[in-house]
Amino acid sequence: MFYIIFPLIVLVFFSPFSVALPRYGVVLVSFSDGKYNPTAVSAAGGRVTKEFKDLGMLKAVVPQNAIDYLKQNPSVDFVERDEYFEIAETEDVPTSAEYSGSWGLEDIGAEPIHWLNYTGRGVRIAVLDTGIDYHHPDLASNYKGGFDFINYDNDPMDDNGHGTHVAGIIAAARDGKGIVGVAPDAELYAIKVSDGQGNGSFSDLVAGINWAIENHMNIITMSITGEGGSQALAKAVSTAYHHYGILLVAAVGNGNGKGVLYPAAYDDVIGVGSVSEDNKLSSFSLTGSQVEFVAPGSAIKSTWLKGQYKLSSGTSMATPFVTGAIALLLGSDERMWNDTGAVNGDGKWTNEEIRQVLKDTARDLGAKGKDNSFGYGLIDLHFIYERACHLVCSHK
Repeated sequence: MFYIIFPLIVLVFFSPFSVALPRYGVVLVSFSDGKYNPTAVSAAGGRVTKEFKDLGMLKAVVPQNAIDYLKQNPSVDFVERDEYFEIAETEDVPTSAEYSGSWGLEDIGAEPIHWLNYTGRGVRIAVLDTGIDYHHPDLASNYKGGFDFINYDNDPMDDNGHGTHVAGIIAAARDGKGIVGVAPDAELYAIKVSDGQGNGSFSDLVAGINWAIENHMNIITMSITGEGGSQALAKAVSTAYHHYGILLVAAVGNGNGKGVLYPAAYDDVIGVGSVSEDNKLSSFSLTGSQVEFVAPGSAIKSTWLKGQYKLSSGTSMATPFVTGAIALLLGSDERMWNDTGAVNGDGKWTNEEIRQVLKDTARDLGAKGKDNSFGYGLIDLHFIYERACHLVCSHK
């Protein structure tokens, strides 16, 4: 759910203007294509606080009585208030060799594909979350940098643990110790958009997507959820996907009967639900037409703060399994799927091709075909291994 505590946010951000507090609002301003015009904000008596030029948007403080005036500017597409999201983790489970410690890796068939050196090497993944504990011995070698949009600095250290847990599922090192990630050689970039309590604003999420665009990420993973969506977030997602070819993956959310939450509810985002060890839908996993895949999400062991490991459950845990699977595909030869009709065979993966291969290889768990609980089914690397082995193993 969103935490829209607007008067408190105004107090925090605008204490220098305390006399006029009730008359100011934090807004996201979007400009029509080719009409990026920050001066429109100052003309309305406002002040720009952040710019997202690649998205054609900015964040600003604007007098309440001038918002309608700003909306009428011919260069402006829309103006909306900043809203809030939370991380999509549901519960912690008491902790009881690298592969044997994760039933999820076995379930999706990660180990055999690693034998063929499909490990996600060179794939750049932006983890939009609470940060990453980059000192963790299972993450230090794959951590490549990032940004903290909560404290606005270059140190996205995790002060919650959620982002570190997500990062480990994606790319914990294959070093014979602790755990191993789905794509153990992928590059991790921590984009801290959630605070120590797991909450964040849509504007920081938009800023994180903008950072991913500017820094040439291949995948954006978001184990975070919010209700209701946002025009600014929708534009950021669409721009990243259609203009820059970035794959976006997000948790569908935890709860009971709410329907898929945002950003997973957008068509340009791969929405991920959760299954338990028996491949039944996890009790907390939300359902709806935007569920594209499911992955292991109940009692998942992964990295935690201060070099520790922890079992946690949630669609937050399922999402990085799909992110890792995408990284493995991106690190493979697109042409090996030439005969399937899923790719054009030019040797370059597109986001649409990746999604199609994942759909074609998913293990159908629910009603025949796509359904609202499991989507296209469980992400399954066994099929990818069989095809890759047909090409690689036959030459050994």
